[in-house]
Amino acid sequence: MAIRIDSGVRERLDAGTPNTSVFFARELESIEARVYEVKKREMKSKLYIPVSNRDPAGAETITYRMFDKVGMSQVVSNWSDDIPRADVFGKEYTQPVKSLAISFGYNVQEIEAAMMAGVSLDMMKADAARRGHLEKEDRIAWNGDADSGIKGFLDNENIPTLAVPTGVGGYTWALKTADEILLDIGLATSQIKQTSKGVFQANVCLLPRAQYDKIATTPRSSTSDTTILQYVLNNKAAYGIEEFGVLDVELDNRFVGATADGAVFYERSPEVLEQRIPKNLTPLPVEVRGLEYIINFHARNGGVVVRYPIACLFLTGI
Repeated sequence: MAIRIDSGVRERLDAGTPNTSVFFARELESIEARVYEVKKREMKSKLYIPVSNRDPAGAETITYRMFDKVGMSQVVSNWSDDIPRADVFGKEYTQPVKSLAISFGYNVQEIEAAMMAGVSLDMMKADAARRGHLEKEDRIAWNGDADSGIKGFLDNENIPTLAVPTGVGGYTWALKTADEILLDIGLATSQIKQTSKGVFQANVCLLPRAQYDKIATTPRSSTSDTTILQYVLNNKAAYGIEEFGVLDVELDNRFVGATADGAVFYERSPEVLEQRIPKNLTPLPVEVRGLEYIINFHARNGGVVVRYPIACLFLTGI
């Protein structure tokens, strides 16, 4: 659906060369429509981390509260005066919301050359701006932004970390047998269930490319035509995993060094974790600056809220 240019934008355009302004106004409608019609799920963070747009764009912080209910009935006598009490304890967590901005522009000569040739303006600049924003948004979703204090998924210090045990040939999956890799996967999924007392169960596992390819191509056994990956997905009752994905982003420090690569196991649910994006990429009125028409875009981002860290696990050393 095309995004129409309001009267304020047209007034700004009318300040330039009339013919050029009219041509550019028509082109801008097409360019803006193109920017928003490209598939939204280009970056993987939106595939694997639920997105929420419910926060107002003017919010400076996002605060969420976690409550814990405590108390249990006891057997008492008819004259008892020490009846146990139930209660609720709460804790607040706050993280900042920051603005993201990007722009592109066309100079008067570019517009007049397009008019003379009877062709549309090159949309590569608009696509580059959109791509640049989505890349930043994706990086924030995974690893946050240390300079602004925005938290991502992989840099959340409250998520438990577990190192894999050493196998017969070593501790990395490149050196392990299919049975040893299956034990590692079972260890991770079982750990989440045990820690959460059965409340949460991992349904997604994200792996580095090499480890993903390893389980996607290695047979379950020498007599099986089923790969390790297929075996796990076919045994949901035992493992709970519904999807494996490739974690091809720059990893947080907890995954590097002596522990080698790591995997992420978690329950993909908006209740567990969310990307908080109060304002999607939105065009501002066109700015005439010298011999250029500048189109600025603005968005708001609050990073990733992980409400239940115990529903997640970083498995290191694979």
